Amino acid sequence: MSQRFVWKAVDANGIIQHGMWVGNMISEIQVRLRNEGYFPVSIRIRKNWLGEFLWSRPNEQWGHFAYRLAVLLEAGIPLLQALELMTFHEEVLTTELEQWKIVKGQVEAGKDLSEALLLLNPAPSSFVLSMIKAGECTGTLGKVLSEVAEELAQEIIYRKKVKAALYYPVFLFIAVLLVLFVLSTWVLPIYGTLFTSMNAELPFLTRVIFVCGRKLPYLLWSSLGLISGGLLFLKLSSPELWKVRLERIFGHLPFLRKIYRLRDLVQFSRILQRLLSAGIPLLEALRLTAGTLRSREMLELTNQLVLNVRQGKRMAPLLRTSRVFPREGAEMIAVAEETGQLDRMLHYVLQMYRHELDDQLKQLTRMIGPALTLVLSVLIGLVAGAVMLPIFDLSSHLE
Repeated sequence: MSQRFVWKAVDANGIIQHGMWVGNMISEIQVRLRNEGYFPVSIRIRKNWLGEFLWSRPNEQWGHFAYRLAVLLEAGIPLLQALELMTFHEEVLTTELEQWKIVKGQVEAGKDLSEALLLLNPAPSSFVLSMIKAGECTGTLGKVLSEVAEELAQEIIYRKKVKAALYYPVFLFIAVLLVLFVLSTWVLPIYGTLFTSMNAELPFLTRVIFVCGRKLPYLLWSSLGLISGGLLFLKLSSPELWKVRLERIFGHLPFLRKIYRLRDLVQFSRILQRLLSAGIPLLEALRLTAGTLRSREMLELTNQLVLNVRQGKRMAPLLRTSRVFPREGAEMIAVAEETGQLDRMLHYVLQMYRHELDDQLKQLTRMIGPALTLVLSVLIGLVAGAVMLPIFDLSSHLE
């Protein structure tokens, strides 16, 4: 199995050179260095170097790559020279520069850019590769790379919007748990000891609160352990798909179900529209779109659309009968299939669902935030009432 080896060697002039080559063994790299007139100083395996650079934040990094290369190509600079410029401006060898040098070397060897990127491990997504391949076939690589950069940027924006909509409710939920933990661990035991020493008769509400307070820390720690163990098991059982499965679990929550469904509709419409606009045939575009979807329902629907299109059928009849695709969107696609302007109509479908998704995200923040604030206020009020009732009772007896 081929691996990437990072080497440092001294050339015939005594100058230290750096580089990275693909090979099977260290001895193979040593032989190659000596054959080219270098004296090896150090050779080591580069483990998951692309993962360190690209896949820690894949969309951000691939979007940056596409944007930079698109600017150079649209300025009229040839591909090979553009790749050279992307490696020329730095003197220190970094992981990013190593990547560009590998791609540049493959292009110099006569491969297309899409083929050069395919040799990387892991390779870019099928969407990125297909768009680049379409740009190469049509001679519009610069324009297509700009569209890829824009597409990845849009996906990042909407992921951040979903996360931002959940941050405030999650923060309030954690605040509720912390308040309960502090009350049950430090506050309630103090008052419990005080009332016991005074032989006070406790009201029913106070007794219930004190019993719950004694059991609550164990319940919170047990719940935290179960959740952590479940996440660890999910990650270990499916290292590559655990995030997708976790999203599917969240997608079944009542207040998130519609948001996740709209997100899938936006992603389906956006990716399919981009691929069709790039000149990719409908059947291939549907296959590539299916590879980007996370929802099981949308994936099954897209796979069924692939079968229908392969048989020469239209998409609209299947979309009309689907439970996950809204009727108005299906009717718009039906009109587009009649007029032969599917990519243009998908743009309007995308705008419609994107606007609806924005509204749902705003509504979620407006709804969950006050609800959790109310819950927190009620809990604090119950605890305060449970503590004050015995104090008022003792005060009345003293009078």
